[in-house]
Amino acid sequence: MLQKSFPTYEQLLLPLPIWNPKAWYYGLMNLSLKTIGKLSQGIQIGFQYGFDSGVMLEYVYKNQPSGTTPLGTLIDWFYLNSQGWRGIRSRSQLMKTTLRKVLQSYQQQNIPCHLLDVACGGGRYDLEVLQEFEQELGNNAIAATLRDYKLENVTKARQLATQFGVTAQIEQADAFNDEDLDRVMPRPNLVIVSGLHEILPNDALIKNHFQQLYRILDTTGTLIFTIQPQHPQLEMIARTLPAHTGLPWVMRVRSWELIRQWADAAGFENFQVQMESNGIFGVVTAEKHR
Repeated sequence: MLQKSFPTYEQLLLPLPIWNPKAWYYGLMNLSLKTIGKLSQGIQIGFQYGFDSGVMLEYVYKNQPSGTTPLGTLIDWFYLNSQGWRGIRSRSQLMKTTLRKVLQSYQQQNIPCHLLDVACGGGRYDLEVLQEFEQELGNNAIAATLRDYKLENVTKARQLATQFGVTAQIEQADAFNDEDLDRVMPRPNLVIVSGLHEILPNDALIKNHFQQLYRILDTTGTLIFTIQPQHPQLEMIARTLPAHTGLPWVMRVRSWELIRQWADAAGFENFQVQMESNGIFGVVTAEKHR
């Protein structure tokens, strides 16, 4: 069976020629999204904050269709149930399952857990799991630091932490800035990177990030991160939806083999990969033992 080929990142950066039928198709789709589509609450959020933003992801995680008029709510239902957003929710469940297992392992070994999420967005997946452990073990069971560079995400995470009754240090910081990373105290032995690498096209930045994360992890520690080897809606997204930058949301998909090379070169080992059912998103754990 022939594997379906997808446009490359470089191809998606180029506008389609006016004579290409796809240019008309995506032009009409973009027009419909910006007009009748905005009856959908989710599509409104996407155009305001970016379809790859933490605000958008928080809305997708909640998965409660809403809109202006019953038609808007119906459009929102179809929007929230697109293949990509279903995959995102599956990734969130995989992330929470993986995080629970790591925290339980630390607990069983009587290892104090110092958790750092370098780009938490609204922080829902972290806070839901932390809530479970705090209810069982008490408020000081896990020292958690949740960070994001967007103030609206930090604000949302703080609101959720209060709502869930979770104790966590929630602050604004840059996931790629060495000075910001070095400020984390105590030194983390569990680092989470969820949904960050997938929205950034700069390969050198991501490759170097694995080295940064290895450096700040305690002598023995675990890294949990996400991958996106493919996406069936790649071209539609690039031609019609804006990212948080205001530019078209052009994604650079990366194979697990490439990501593993980068993580392995940084010093990580003992990789465990779990993919959601459509094979779009995955959650990986890796360890540091040096």
